[in-house]
Amino acid sequence: MFQLTNQSRRVQVLLTYLRQQSNSRATFSELLDFLNEQLPLSSHKKISRRTLEGDLQFIREELKLTLTHVNISRKHFYQLEEGLLPETKEKLQGLMLHQMAKSLGVAELSPDLALGTNLEGLMVFSFAGLDDGGRAMNLAREVVQSILAHEAIQFWYKPIHTTYRSKLQIVAPLQVRFYDGRFYLVALDYKDNTEGQFKHSIKIFAFDMIEDHVIAPAQLEKEDSLLELETIRFHHADLAHKVGLKDYFKHCLGVARFKDSEPEYIRIKFTDWAMSYVRERLLHRSQRIVVDHPNYMVVELYIYRTYELDMLLARFREFGVEVK
Repeated sequence: MFQLTNQSRRVQVLLTYLRQQSNSRATFSELLDFLNEQLPLSSHKKISRRTLEGDLQFIREELKLTLTHVNISRKHFYQLEEGLLPETKEKLQGLMLHQMAKSLGVAELSPDLALGTNLEGLMVFSFAGLDDGGRAMNLAREVVQSILAHEAIQFWYKPIHTTYRSKLQIVAPLQVRFYDGRFYLVALDYKDNTEGQFKHSIKIFAFDMIEDHVIAPAQLEKEDSLLELETIRFHHADLAHKVGLKDYFKHCLGVARFKDSEPEYIRIKFTDWAMSYVRERLLHRSQRIVVDHPNYMVVELYIYRTYELDMLLARFREFGVEVK
């Protein structure tokens, strides 16, 4: 009769125990204590920490199972990640597409009947700023089409921070960005009908400030009204290179930066609940922890100082304040 080796028996007990735990997660000490409780019951000897380390390595390298090391609330855990069953994964993908379609206002996908009964009420996706009947996504598609065709666009725009009336904008669209629930157009102003007809300073336009979410091809006016209008064109790659689009937002907290401004090191002190929030979610790619105290944490960012920093700090209230 086939018999399990001592290690195979221990690994079997280990995996069964992990699968029964919340999130398939346990500390090293919990694993060791459980094994040393269970093994003597089946006439096996207790094991040392070194033996358990070898068993965990065997699970990773020989069984090819994903056993990750995670740090939660200053406690170290081993977490078994076996993934979803194929049928569950397929249902989740269908659910995500269905809810995205509803939020984006595009052709709605119907989840199957079984999905509606066992998953739809358990996992809900909310796409802030996108539930507008598809207007933003339609506009994004039109902008991208204009970029690919190297065609300038025009639209009426009312800046959110002024009381002025809407102004006609004629621009070369370079990019569409999505940040904090809003779509933005990155573009260059049209200057005049000369060889260098576009200004080389980037401007940002919020989609929801474009009147009726409507854009149109920008066309040159002809003195002879009988002549066919000519669309203003541009070379996207050339303009993007000239204005440094690739690295333009590298030090932006969001989408804003002021003319001639320079990035600077900004330190923020977080306390209470804000500590764990910031530890698990990067505020910016430059984020690094410079002070890690049990009662507070100081994070350093290398960013432009803009109103988006004030908006960020306002979210944390007294639990996130700038320090020198």
